[in-house]
Amino acid sequence: MEIVESEDSSDFIDLSVVLQPEIKDQPNINSPIQQPETSDKITPPKIKEITEFELGDLVSRPGLDAYREFARGESPDRLFELSSALRTRGEFQRALLAFERVIDTSKADPNSRAEAAQGISALTKNLPNWNIDPSNEKILNLHLEMAHKPSDHLEEVLQELATRIRESSSDQLKIIPTINNSDNPDAPTNNSIALWLSASGNNTTSSAVITLRLARNDKEHLEAISLAVFKVIRNHLTQLGYPPASEDLIKGGDYLSRQITRLMWRDFAQSLHQPQNAPDAAREYPDESADLNSD
Repeated sequence: MEIVESEDSSDFIDLSVVLQPEIKDQPNINSPIQQPETSDKITPPKIKEITEFELGDLVSRPGLDAYREFARGESPDRLFELSSALRTRGEFQRALLAFERVIDTSKADPNSRAEAAQGISALTKNLPNWNIDPSNEKILNLHLEMAHKPSDHLEEVLQELATRIRESSSDQLKIIPTINNSDNPDAPTNNSIALWLSASGNNTTSSAVITLRLARNDKEHLEAISLAVFKVIRNHLTQLGYPPASEDLIKGGDYLSRQITRLMWRDFAQSLHQPQNAPDAAREYPDESADLNSD
């Protein structure tokens, strides 16, 4: 069938127009439409205010383990709030302890540990050492065992490391470096070195042994050995119930003073003074050793 346009076609009604409802009143929109908030714009929950009870007895001198019970049940953010409240009261020693609880007690992520480490560094500079009586120092031996005779530079590095540990522990520890070597002239100069710590005397406890290979560049030795000592201590502390250290460790990090608290130094030293294992016993457990290659 052929459709022929006629003269009357102009009178046809457009049904598409007829079927559209007539809108008389437009919606009144006085404010812009709010877009959904993205995750980075969501306001974090408000941190609960620190109470007088949670501040503790500010009249008495705190112990190194102060605020541990608080830290076990609270988030790192509340520990930061506690430290801030204590600083407002002028209680800087207690504020430092609150920062330390982030490191050694709370379930902190790497960002919280880094923030706490910054706070520890800032407060430590202006506070006296925790131990002011040399007779209370715990003496530990830092052992290095190697095949060849040590250089004068290596002996200087160990003395500098001993000073660093003493300062990091707030004068609680005194480190005596000890180097054992077979003086084998045929031994390669870059042979592995065994490292561990122990208390002085017989029938005392030793840490596990860690092995490392020093770089040929003498300037890298201090940081390499410092990192090895840090790993030995933190691995030992996990056996005492402390949280493990971060795995993304790099040479040059100030871990001895920022990631081992004064309480951890004390407990580490006390544990080695317990009459359990002799240094040789630690070598019977090669699975406790770790390699630190720094070629």
